[in-house]
Amino acid sequence: MKKLILSLVTTVSVLAFVGCSNGDSGGGGNGVIPVTCNAGTTWNGQYCVGSNGGIVSPGVTSIRYYDYVYYFQINYWTKAPLVVNPSAKRYMKITNTAVYKKFLKEAMAVCDRNIWGWNSGYSDCNNWTNGSLILQIDLNNSLQPSVYFTAIPSQQWFNFSFGIDGGGMAYNPLALIQNTTYSLINQSKGFEIRSNGASTNAGGLHLIQIQVFNGTTANNQVNYQIAYPDSNGKGQVFATGTLTKY
Repeated sequence: MKKLILSLVTTVSVLAFVGCSNGDSGGGGNGVIPVTCNAGTTWNGQYCVGSNGGIVSPGVTSIRYYDYVYYFQINYWTKAPLVVNPSAKRYMKITNTAVYKKFLKEAMAVCDRNIWGWNSGYSDCNNWTNGSLILQIDLNNSLQPSVYFTAIPSQQWFNFSFGIDGGGMAYNPLALIQNTTYSLINQSKGFEIRSNGASTNAGGLHLIQIQVFNGTTANNQVNYQIAYPDSNGKGQVFATGTLTKY
């Protein structure tokens, strides 16, 4: 399963919520160099990257979690769906499509970017909601988190948009490696990882929360939920699942 998830990343990786946070800088790249890039990696102005250009978590990673929701790939020669590994366990579920589309539009800026005109195919956020979302969380020895979201749209024949683009810089994967925090919640029975999005798009104005109400980093699996502000600025859960340690 690890190889499957890593290949997918390469191909394209109870309690009240705290709502929007205005004024915090984005975690996806604000020009501030992190404490240390791993040996053999360099700072590209946004992230630590390896020799192949892949994003690498800064510092020494002691814990890595994954989860994802997976879609059927289409073989355009036979029109038949292909499943790379149907037995692979994946737990993520998109529970609020409206907030998920807002996350794709603002925090990742991969769709619905026209401020005048219209979107179709991959430019339309509606065509991403039945696709794939991959979540990777790395924690170093000091429990400083790095978070990676990779989105893949459902397969479409055409990709077309017309009009004037906006929405700032697109990130796919969206790597949150600066100003991310890890803290205990639920009377220390669980933990929360939070960060604003990138400062170079609308996601920088909004808080992203990954919450585990029961579980610690000593567990191989923990149930979680992801929250992002809705149109009223209130944090809403848009995905739930189970993180698996690798």
